[in-house]
Parts: sequence; C-alpha cells; structure tokens
Amino acid sequence: MGANPAKCTLKTYEKLAKRGSMFNRIRVLIKLLIGLIGLPLILLGPYLVQGEVLSIEKVVARIQAQYESNQDFQANFQQESFLKSLGRKHEAEGIVYFKKPGKMRWIYQKPTQQEIICDGRNLWNYRPEEKQVVVSPLSQAFSSKAPQTFLAGLGNLQTDFQARFFKEPSTGTSYSLEFVPLENQGSLEKLFLTVEKGSFKIVQAKIQDVMGNTTQINFTKIKFNNKLADSLFQFTPPPGVEVFKMPGTAP
Repeated sequence: MGANPAKCTLKTYEKLAKRGSMFNRIRVLIKLLIGLIGLPLILLGPYLVQGEVLSIEKVVARIQAQYESNQDFQANFQQESFLKSLGRKHEAEGIVYFKKPGKMRWIYQKPTQQEIICDGRNLWNYRPEEKQVVVSPLSQAFSSKAPQTFLAGLGNLQTDFQARFFKEPSTGTSYSLEFVPLENQGSLEKLFLTVEKGSFKIVQAKIQDVMGNTTQINFTKIKFNNKLADSLFQFTPPPGVEVFKMPGTAP
C-alpha cells in the first residue's frame, strides 16, 4: 500500500503538533542554525591571539563566520526540554545534518524515533510510530521575522538581537552568550549559546520562552565539510504512511 496523501487543515496540523512533536521544541534553534549556514561572509581582521579577550561584537561575528565558511556540518546532539507549568522534563538524542542552502535532517533515535527533514523548500515532520508525516513549506514552518532573515541569508545576530556575555569571558574554554530579540519573536524570550574559544563552534544552544519553558541542545562530534549528498535531505514516505500537506507545499 502506498503513501496516502491527505488534506491537512490548520486544526489537524495543530492536533498533530501537540502530540509531542520535537520540531516545536527546537523551531528557533533550527532557524538560527540554518541561517548561520547561509550568512554573508564577514571580514574578521586578525586571528585570535592566545589569551586575547574578545569583545562581544567580535565573538558574535566569528560565530557567524565559522558557519558561513563551511558548506555543511553534522553533529550528535542531546536535547533536554523543560515544561515549567507541569514541572516535566523530556530528554532526547540523535544526529543532525545541515547543508547549504537551507537543507537539514534531524534524526531522533531516543526515546522515540522521529525525523525532521528539509530540502530547502519543504519541511517534513515524520513520526514512524504514528505512520504520519506532516509536510509544510519552509516559509510557513518559520514564521517569525528575524529567523526568516536568517533563512534568506540576510540575518545578523548583532542586528536582530541584543547580545551580552552570560558568563565572564576571560575564564574557561568557552564563551557563554545571551541574546534577547530586539523585535517580537513570538514566544521566544531569550537565546543562549555556548561556543568553543578558538574554533567558535556552537557546543550548546538553549532557548527560553515567555512562559519560562526551556529547551537545551548539546552538540558533540561536530564535523564540517563532509560532502553530504543532497539525497540525504530528501524524503519519500514509506508505504502505508499518511501524508498531511499544508497549503503552499512545493510539489
């Protein structure tokens, strides 16, 4: 039996999304990472001198440049979400792949299987246990203004957010940064990034919404320029999987 296309009303989509979708918990982080991959080149000036304490502006610029200068990256991730109103914590882990322009694949392996795939036009949210996949246009999946500019390759962490050091930058082996949106970003209240000194790799990302809920993702085994095939970012529903297409989905 082949995949069954189905009409997906907004109410149907919302119902599916509420059934524990990992995508809703990491939406902002996904937009940020895709955007960093597509940002224009930033002139950095002299390289970091050992022991030098960089300004917040230089640190943010070098984070952007690190991800702009590479064609793709992959990493293992561990995700922890906390729902404040219920005092409930949820943990998950898997592997993530990103490739220019705007391609990604999140493969959740624990505690349940789920995949989030984007080919640069459409985004698939696939839950094998439920034999369902929701397909939506990328522009609809990411609706807030600043992350949209990231996706278009025009965004800038320094212009869309107010950045500051969350911890003293002169100590430790990483920089801890806090970003507050300059404009309304829906429920997003704050974004926190931890990056390695020297390499400027993002090793931890955390979002906090206006209700006090948080989602934190730790990245390990980060690898750049893996020559990832475009086929990795394509998705064909397995036989028997029900397909819900949102309006505006590309063929």
